[in-house]
Amino acid sequence: MSSTVNESPCSRCGQQVAETTANLESGDQLPVDRTECLNCGAHLGRDIEGHADRGWRLAENLDG
Repeated sequence: MSSTVNESPCSRCGQQVAETTANLESGDQLPVDRTECLNCGAHLGRDIEGHADRGWRLAENLDG
C-alpha cells in the first residue's frame, strides 16, 4: 500500500502535484524527480540546483 505526500503546484496549471511517494508498510519516502500532472497532462521535472528546490517546472524547459 502506498500514498503520496508533500505536494507543490504544477507550473502550467497550478494543481498540486506530489513531490514524494511513501510506502506505508516500510515508512520510506522516495523523492519524485519526473512526473505528469494529473490535471493538465504536463510532463514535469523538479528544478533543483544544489540545495535549492524551486518546485515543478515543465520537463522540456529543464532538458538541454
